[in-house]
Formats: sequence, C-alpha cells, structure tokens
Amino acid sequence: MQYTLKISKKNSKAIALINYLKTLEFVELTENSDWWDDLGEQSKSSIEKGLEDLRNNQTHSDQEVKSSIRNRILKAKKR
Repeated sequence: MQYTLKISKKNSKAIALINYLKTLEFVELTENSDWWDDLGEQSKSSIEKGLEDLRNNQTHSDQEVKSSIRNRILKAKKR
C-alpha cells in the first residue's frame, strides 16, 4: 500500500514526525517537491493572472497574435 503526505518543512512537528518515520524499518520515505513550490512570487502571480484571464475569457487567438505582430513589424519597417 502507498500513501502520500504533504508536509511543510516549516513546521517543526512535521519534521519531527518525518525523522521518526525514517527510523522505522518498514517505512520507505521518498522526498518529492512540486515545481510550484520552487517558483518565485512574481512567477506565481503571473500564472494566477493568466488563469484569471482564461476564466474571464480575456484571451487572444493565435491568429490575432500573429496579425498584431505582423502589423507591428510592418509599422516598424516604415519608420
């Protein structure tokens, strides 16, 4: 049987529990980290903003983005 626990390393009681579990011969511990935990606050905020835009239908199609870029390039060439 396999269980998954999510424990904060900031909690001293949680760390004590992990250290105790490591002493038991029938328990195998594997440490995993979530990529989200490794992101900075600015990156997390940007992702949350993007998700909010998706929920509110505030997105642009691939074609709209391509057209916008094409127009900017054409305007830059005329200068």
